[in-house]
Amino acid sequence: MTTLPHHISAPHPGTGHLETQAGDIYVLATRVVHRAETLLAAADGFPEAAAHIEIAFAIALSVTSDGTWADVRSAREHLDMAQEQLEVSAYWLR
Repeated sequence: MTTLPHHISAPHPGTGHLETQAGDIYVLATRVVHRAETLLAAADGFPEAAAHIEIAFAIALSVTSDGTWADVRSAREHLDMAQEQLEVSAYWLR
């Protein structure tokens, strides 16, 4: 098994924590977008679920370097609501 070297950036005086947090938030926002894309394919014909997915897209795509964990959490909550609606709908369709 090959192990790839991991880049460890040198901390910048006074801003290291903020840069790390901003990077983490961007990664989480990217994951929200990916999950939203996956759910959107299943939401065809379910307007309530699609609306939650669109809101999640809007929140995730608006994340900037000043974004917070609460922004990502809000987007995830909308995706969770959309997924619950899809699961309930699929259950009743069987």
